Amino acid sequence: MSSSTPAVGRKLTWVTKFTYALLPLSFTMTTMVMTWQMIYYTQPLAISIGIVTTMLAVGKAIGGFITPIWGYISDRMYSTSFGRKVGRRKGTLLIAAPLNLIFYVLLWVPNMPVWYYLVINVIYYGVYPGINTVVYSLPSEMTDDSKDRAQLVAVQQIGGGVGGFALSMVNAYLFKIWGADGWQPYFKIAMIYAVLGTALLVIGALCIKERPYDETTDISSADKGNAEKVGFFGRLVSVFWNFLSVLRIKTFRNYLGIFLSQMTFRTVRGQINAYFIMFVLLLTPAEVSLSTGFSFLFGMVCVVIWATIITKLGGMRAYRIGSWFTIALFVGIYILALNVSSLPKATVTLVFTILITLFTLGNSGIVNAQTYVQSFVPDVDELVTGKRREGQYAGIQSTLEVIVNTVVTILVGVILQAVGFQSGADVKTQSATVVNVLLYMYCGTVVVLALVGILLTYRMHLNEKTHDILVAESARLRNGGSMADVTDETRKVVEDLAGIPYEQCWGHNNVINATHKG
Repeated sequence: MSSSTPAVGRKLTWVTKFTYALLPLSFTMTTMVMTWQMIYYTQPLAISIGIVTTMLAVGKAIGGFITPIWGYISDRMYSTSFGRKVGRRKGTLLIAAPLNLIFYVLLWVPNMPVWYYLVINVIYYGVYPGINTVVYSLPSEMTDDSKDRAQLVAVQQIGGGVGGFALSMVNAYLFKIWGADGWQPYFKIAMIYAVLGTALLVIGALCIKERPYDETTDISSADKGNAEKVGFFGRLVSVFWNFLSVLRIKTFRNYLGIFLSQMTFRTVRGQINAYFIMFVLLLTPAEVSLSTGFSFLFGMVCVVIWATIITKLGGMRAYRIGSWFTIALFVGIYILALNVSSLPKATVTLVFTILITLFTLGNSGIVNAQTYVQSFVPDVDELVTGKRREGQYAGIQSTLEVIVNTVVTILVGVILQAVGFQSGADVKTQSATVVNVLLYMYCGTVVVLALVGILLTYRMHLNEKTHDILVAESARLRNGGSMADVTDETRKVVEDLAGIPYEQCWGHNNVINATHKG
């Protein structure tokens, strides 16, 4: 039996929510990698930029496809005596944390051959998902209360934001003291984050609440079916099957469309942001960078605002508000871009800075609402499978983020090359076609995909009312209730959210086990 106190069915204390914030705060270790690793390898270590980018791309791609395996392991940790004693999420974190520390430190060892860095990066990006998969699954794992989940999502965003901001401030100070020449400053800074990040991770892990060991959290019986045990090959097939079979669930399909639409437009905007500033607005990134510090503080306020809105209006209505606000801002940016030649440079700088800072508000609403809704998808899955698989969905989402980032990066490069983008060219030598393509990609992609997301929210019928019905029905069946006693209203809600007949729910299907006939 897990020693963790189950939080399901009761309110979480603010102490619990605060300690949960330590987990995303520990992501400063990863932010250090994302921000400084390429500079460290190409400057002090003098490794070719082509080799470094290829090496990092391979590591991230492999990590992305290993992520569902960590979700699979985390969901099934209760099938081990260690998991039943410690907790399935806590147990996974306590296994992944020391591995993450070891290979994080090895990333920064100087003056090693290129093959060494390639191997360590692949292992590191394969180990790290064991942490973020669990962290992203916890809002759904820790409580069924919708207000608590909204607050956990907000805490998650604030913890990650504070960690990133603190890293940028502390690094600026440490580089000023130690300089930026040679490998030693980077190594020493990385070691500081190794110690602090791991300490935060372990403390946060020890304080989390999770669901107890019971019929719905022990998934081993569903994996085995009629077999005595599942072999290694069977496990690999099961990971692949579980990754794909979730598409059978209607609510997840609708959520997937919402997630991919917002993820894609945010990635496209981020990829070409500097190009848009330079070649369309005829500014330099430095001229609009003064808002960075203010945007961070504004962003933290936005997270609190949206957590309140979400608890009052629900996830889908909050998502629509954030999306319409974002659309209005990018229409404004489009109009500004069309009038760049007739406006003073100072005016363009001021207006764009205001609009892109306000985008923090719209973007925060979209991300918080999407993350909040994601925390309810495992509740639908439980009604379908009879099992709790928060890790499965966190793993799938992390993998999709890697895929979207990779595909968008490739497509942006292909499109810009096809229209004649000239690397190293100044603003005067880029063609009008390139400028127009950047304009329509930057503004058009956001507007079109935000509209797609808005339309999809009307197909998403998972709200507080239907969620309460769903949770109540799961609790009834978990406590031995008969499926034959379902009410007409509950049947209608379940079938609408699941997309399959009620009689095929509660494990009477092959969503988890491909060999199960229902």
